[in-house]
This record gives sequence, C-alpha cells and structure tokens, in this order.
Amino acid sequence: MGDSVMEQFYNALQCMVRREGLELAHDDEMEAFMQLTRPLWLMGKRKKPPKLPQRIQGDMRMMYARVTTMQPDEVDAAIGTADTIVLNWGLHYQKMATYRSDLMDAFEKLEAHAAKPGKSVLIQETGAQHFKSNDARGYSTGEYELRDKSQDGTCSCQRTEDFNVNLRNKVLYEMMATGRFPHLRILPFYNLTRPRWRWHFGNCTQRPNGWNAHTCCDCTHFCFSPTMWGAHLRSLVDLLPVEKTHL
Repeated sequence: MGDSVMEQFYNALQCMVRREGLELAHDDEMEAFMQLTRPLWLMGKRKKPPKLPQRIQGDMRMMYARVTTMQPDEVDAAIGTADTIVLNWGLHYQKMATYRSDLMDAFEKLEAHAAKPGKSVLIQETGAQHFKSNDARGYSTGEYELRDKSQDGTCSCQRTEDFNVNLRNKVLYEMMATGRFPHLRILPFYNLTRPRWRWHFGNCTQRPNGWNAHTCCDCTHFCFSPTMWGAHLRSLVDLLPVEKTHL
C-alpha cells in the first residue's frame, strides 16, 4: 500500500516471482477472495480496490493498493484484507504536523492488527530523492519541493548531501520511539536509495503521450534493478515472523 515508489517495489516483486517460476494463474478462488474484500475498499471517498493481484506458490496472494496519503477507511480495508501489510505514505506529505497526526491515527489501528497471531505490519521508510537544488552552499535534501525549477527542462539528478536528515523519516522514527507501537516494524529503504542518484529516470521530457512535453524531471523513481530490489526484498524477509519466511 502506498505511492508510485511503493508500486515500483510491488512491480519488482512481480518480476522476481515470474523469473523464479513461482507465479500461479488467477483462478476462481483468487477472484472470489477479491470480490469478497472489494466492498471494504468502496466505503471511502476514493473507492479504489487493490490492483495487480498475484497468486504465488506456497498459498500466497498479494495485491497493491495505490494510496498516496493516509485514509482511515483504506487502513481499515487493508486490515480486513491482508495478513501482512507493507506501506509508505511519506512523499505526498509536505506538512509534517499533518503527517505525524495521520501516522498516529493509522498506527493505533495497525498496532492492534500486528499484535494478532499471524499478522505483520511493515512501515517502509521514505526513499531518497535527488533533485538539484539552487542552494549556494551545495546543501541539498534532494526533495522535489526544494528543487531548482529552472532545471526542469534539462533535468539531471544529483547527489544528496542531507546528512541523513530526512524530515519524513525523522517523524516516523520519533513515532516509533514513543514505545506505543511495539509490533510495528520499520522496513529500511532510505539508505538503500540515498547513494543511487544515477539510477533515476531523469529527463523524461517529450514522452510519446505528450505528458509534460517540455518540463519533466524524475529524480524520484528508480530504474529496475534486480540488485537493488533484491536487497530490499531481503530486508523485508528478515523482518517477517519465522513462520512466514518460507514464502
């Protein structure tokens, strides 16, 4: 569950599953499960059930829900649908007070879910962005909101020199440090992405569909790499309960 970077992780998992020959065909049982849980996702204002369903050997199912900011009804839907929830909402929050408040509301529900036998909740760190900054000191968080807009038409990404101070992850760790959510786990991601400033799509102007024809700079999403996503999957597996790590 999460934004487009989370969807990239999900797509990478799909590629790995297919490459390893673990993919199973979508069958009547899988369709029945999706229809059974579909009403849970139609209760809020967005009304967007999960997509890209996948059956995997070992009696495993996975789906992706595109949710860019915390919506209470969609947290409830995820809890009613999944044994293991992996999520991140960070990049679409600019006001950290709002982010903190939304995490608190969500974490209280997710903690209750994760405390049950056979359930897990992993909160993924927000990944690094590498947009060029116009800061004369050379200090840059790489964040889209602080980018040098004059570079949008001739985009290239740059190193991030933020001394590991990422505001969204700072809020996340402060929330976890309260001790109120002992069953939630943080899935590392920032340090995996921070040095990979050359791995972005970069200049995406003049796309065939005409979208953002002359100003398109992508220093957020990453080109597919089995090495990067394989390392991230290893981190995920290490955080799962022992009874689930055979999947």
